[in-house]
Amino acid sequence: MKPQFINPDVHSVPCNGCTLCCHNDAIRLLPGDDPDQYETQPHHYMPGQLMLKHKPNGDCIYLGESGCSIHDRRPRMCKRMDCRTIARVFTWTQVRKMERRNAIKMAVWQRGKELLKNA
Repeated sequence: MKPQFINPDVHSVPCNGCTLCCHNDAIRLLPGDDPDQYETQPHHYMPGQLMLKHKPNGDCIYLGESGCSIHDRRPRMCKRMDCRTIARVFTWTQVRKMERRNAIKMAVWQRGKELLKNA
């Protein structure tokens, strides 16, 4: 069973303006998300699944200068993403290998470690 990188308590993630997970990440639409509400593209690693579209630089299409431009209607995965869970589940070596495959960014893992350390 794959680990879930989402926090069921959506109000406890202390992002405080952090947008690391909005850069070069595959935000998959989950059951309950309405694909017609978003600009999407096929998911790179999950055939038949959709993810939020990306800008040419890899950022989420909805990431603006002051953060998420659809924050009030963002997909469930965005609402529940918790970098601390990634930091708890994976070692530095595992994340380094996944980053080489473009599956995760080391910066997200490092942010999770930082938040856990300062908790």
